[in-house]
Amino acid sequence: MKKVNISYERTNFFSKVVLDYLNEAKELKSFYNLPPALSSFPETIEKIKLRHNNRESVSETLLKQHTRLFAEKNLGAVRASIELLRDKNTFTVTTAHQPNLFLGPLYVIYKTISTIVLAKKLNENFPNYRFVPVFWLGSEDHDKNELNHIQLFGKTFTWNTAQQGAFGRMSTSSLRPWVNEIKLKLGESDAAKELAEALDDCYVKERNIGAATRKFLYHFFAEDGLVVVDGDDRELKKHFAPIVEKEITEGFSFKTVSESNERFSIHYDTQISPREINLFYLNDEVRERIVKEEDGYKVLNTSLSFSKEEMISLIHSAPEKFSPNVILRPVYQETILPDVAVIGGGAEVTYWLQLKSLFDELQQPFPLVFLRNSALWIDAVSAARIEKIHITEEQLFNDADAIVNQYVESQTGESISLEDEMQRITAAFNDAIERALKIEPTLKGAFESEKVRVIKMLEGFEDRLLKAAKRKDETSVQQIKNLKEKLFPSNSLQERHDNFMSIYSRLGKNFIEELKLHLDPLEKSFVVLSEEVS
Repeated sequence: MKKVNISYERTNFFSKVVLDYLNEAKELKSFYNLPPALSSFPETIEKIKLRHNNRESVSETLLKQHTRLFAEKNLGAVRASIELLRDKNTFTVTTAHQPNLFLGPLYVIYKTISTIVLAKKLNENFPNYRFVPVFWLGSEDHDKNELNHIQLFGKTFTWNTAQQGAFGRMSTSSLRPWVNEIKLKLGESDAAKELAEALDDCYVKERNIGAATRKFLYHFFAEDGLVVVDGDDRELKKHFAPIVEKEITEGFSFKTVSESNERFSIHYDTQISPREINLFYLNDEVRERIVKEEDGYKVLNTSLSFSKEEMISLIHSAPEKFSPNVILRPVYQETILPDVAVIGGGAEVTYWLQLKSLFDELQQPFPLVFLRNSALWIDAVSAARIEKIHITEEQLFNDADAIVNQYVESQTGESISLEDEMQRITAAFNDAIERALKIEPTLKGAFESEKVRVIKMLEGFEDRLLKAAKRKDETSVQQIKNLKEKLFPSNSLQERHDNFMSIYSRLGKNFIEELKLHLDPLEKSFVVLSEEVS
């Protein structure tokens, strides 16, 4: 496996706010406490250590969440991680994501491995403490159209279920046809058969998407001690109830985040905007916004309404009925977990920075915020093609036309560019103009016009030469365009499009192990991984 690190700036796929954050720009200093670096952990650990006092309860709740799985699977490392959470010297490194069908795009795998790798490095560097990797499963998300499909082997697999409400609660009973179709596509390799069995075990046997996603993650990462936490839990939400009450009665997050956004927007585009109440009402069929009315509260798109007293009573008698939106979900997570670090993509990093003032308002410690690893995985066939056209991994991030032009020029044996000729002609005209000015200044305009005409004519010839060279090697030109589309589907990053199973079905666990070996969120660079060319 060949690894090449490329600066995030060079890829042209990352926002200004993310690049400035990694470069510790002064404009962002007030939106976080410490930069995402190994040296920032000792101070962060001490702050988190003072805050968390619900360890026993959280550990017991997580053990209960896993009761059936522990009876069914050998999850010794997971159980050990949960037990460690009781100890005041244990901390968590957490990534969060919705339960995308079949784990969704590749970046879900990358962010999970980034979390596992960072936790491992912390265990090595700070032996007096223990660090547990956590995947916070956002099972309450109800954006079905974002979560119900994957891209695999050039085809979109979409689960068109009529179910509504939290995606994690949706029944898997109608998923079997999609699972069977995917299994046929995976092939007959040992890794493909392993995947087929895992799909049946998780998405056919499990009762809902949340449970299926948790089990699917454990199929690949249980041995790493990863703990999958489902926030859709009554016992966990009891700890969050005081903040829910504060939000319902004061609407505190709207004012705090709005003021933060005002400062943030001076230099950057904001990622999230608060509502007056940043909570949903949740049951098996509904996840709808709670809004304030003159005489109480209403749940949008339902007949449900509550007085202030009824709402406060419900918060404490049925905390599971309240679901935070993107503004309060990180607060909920940090109320439950002793996070020293959170890991997310560019959008997540941005909204965590926007929320720092909210944590200050609640006097909650703010964790270190790390950008997850981003990667481009190049299969052996594509790697061979890249070798043949003699381009670097960095040049892959150029547009397709630029790559084609470079290849064509290399194949012609001499540059198609007429730049040297244009420079000589320009110099000749400039000399002539200088001499003409001494004799008849009014001729300058005529000379300049003729110079422009000749240069444009040469540019036209250059374009015709390039097109002729492309026609001469049309097959290779098309192969290059196909390569670019394969590695950057629809001009986007591969990790945002392709599902991991297309690679795993060929390489099996070696795919995961290579990622663990080469991804490191402390490196702060984009990673290109190329399979060996046989």
